[in-house]
Amino acid sequence: MERFAGRVAVVTGASAGIGACIASDLAKAGMVVVGVARRRDRLQDLAASLKACGATGRLEAVQADLSSVEEVRRVFQWVEDNLGAVSVLVNNAAVIHHKPTQELDLTKIQNIIATNLTAVTVGCKEAIGSMKKHDIKDGHIITINSVAGHVVINSPLMSLSLYSSTKHAITALCRGVRFDVQRIPGFKIRVTSLSPGAVDTDMLPRQYVKSFADPERILKPSNVSNAVLYALACPPSVEITELTIQPIGEAW
Repeated sequence: MERFAGRVAVVTGASAGIGACIASDLAKAGMVVVGVARRRDRLQDLAASLKACGATGRLEAVQADLSSVEEVRRVFQWVEDNLGAVSVLVNNAAVIHHKPTQELDLTKIQNIIATNLTAVTVGCKEAIGSMKKHDIKDGHIITINSVAGHVVINSPLMSLSLYSSTKHAITALCRGVRFDVQRIPGFKIRVTSLSPGAVDTDMLPRQYVKSFADPERILKPSNVSNAVLYALACPPSVEITELTIQPIGEAW
């Protein structure tokens, strides 16, 4: 991680759960982290706690609604105007609706596609543009995918039909973006799809979390963040293209 010290990482969905953990760990590793989320107060609290604990890096709080393309572009323009080059992008922000498809209203359908897929695509576009402009040849794009991006989960406690659809699209997007950046002469931008199984965050219904009789049989946000650090810390010649982490014995 030493080569990334002092460089800029953009982490979306950084106000809670997996995103907050990733943002914290990157700041503690010495990076300048741009934490993006709708809840600015939580971002500011996280920034203050990192400063208080003596983190060698820092967190810059940027409030944005990532379901809006204009807001995504504004985030990267803010980074360009205030910090310069993006070296790392962690696409973490996502939304999930647990109702069956036939019970979802159009607004929620549009929101989940805009946040889970469109924002990630635009984020990749903007980050790659920044890397090219500033000659960041060893940039890294990590997208928090899901095991639901590889299988369609059938659970009696929740429906993941639309969420799984967006995550399957993310699996294809990550593979495609990897090929796209390979066509940029002289650059070795790495692209990682990181697919966790069940993680104990607010995104999962409490009854689903409680269905795990053993509390150790569900992932923690720190497990996902550790995987992010692992992918980043690999030698520049090593690209973790897909990394799946699951609780022991998970059925999917």
